[in-house]
Amino acid sequence: MKNPRPQRPNTACAAHLQPLPNSYRKKGYRRPKHNHQSVPRYQCKTCGTYFSATQFKPIRNQKRPDLNAQVFALAVSGMTMRRMALLLTCSPLTIERKIQHLARQAQLHHQKHLATLRTSYVIMDELETFIHARFRQVSVGMAVRGKTGEVLSFGVARKPSNYADTDWTQDDRPIVMVGMLRRLKPILTPNATLVSDKKTGYVPWVKKALPNVQHIAHKAIKGPGYNPLFAIDHAFAKMRNDLARLSRETWTTTKTIEALERHIWLWVAWTNGYRLG
Repeated sequence: MKNPRPQRPNTACAAHLQPLPNSYRKKGYRRPKHNHQSVPRYQCKTCGTYFSATQFKPIRNQKRPDLNAQVFALAVSGMTMRRMALLLTCSPLTIERKIQHLARQAQLHHQKHLATLRTSYVIMDELETFIHARFRQVSVGMAVRGKTGEVLSFGVARKPSNYADTDWTQDDRPIVMVGMLRRLKPILTPNATLVSDKKTGYVPWVKKALPNVQHIAHKAIKGPGYNPLFAIDHAFAKMRNDLARLSRETWTTTKTIEALERHIWLWVAWTNGYRLG
């Protein structure tokens, strides 16, 4: 019999990390409520612990794992969380938990992807949005690969409000954007090039995070003609279209920065082609 998983759930068992041949026996089935399909159960001969193959999967303890793929597709297709809950006949809390689960999976996939990636040309820029109210402005910094458009890194930071008489005055961009750029360092080849627009704040951030990278600042071009910032402009345009919370209207808004980050992680997974579930 083939071992269904390389580990045992009981960490005190001698066969936890290095199970011996024929160290377990098949012992009945369990039926999940979401699909009622039989899942084989096994018993370890060493410690007597029962386990199944699904016990070590990311969907462990989830009551509706069948909704994961649907939530992932709908969340990056311009649909709000309440509309997803209505169409999938579940509660908004379930949708929120699914997005949290999928965001964690997206981060793991992204780490594995960057570990095998090397690039010499990166484009960065910022997208402006707000948290719950227009005066609570935030900046979404992002870096994409120039040739493929895949997302390499992003960060969400508070920025001082343009509206008078508000307490939203903190500026987190010097810290968040430098951290975003530093995460690019392991994947950049020697003599790599980073392209941005001519915003003056980018110069000290790039020098601090990536001192050995060639930084080229281009003037933003609108209309026909060659646009050196097209990859990042196109990425932001797709984000506005795909994520309901990034719409410029106030019909759907983000309540917290953490919620915005989780939703962007789903969009990163969708854009880079990660399979979540």
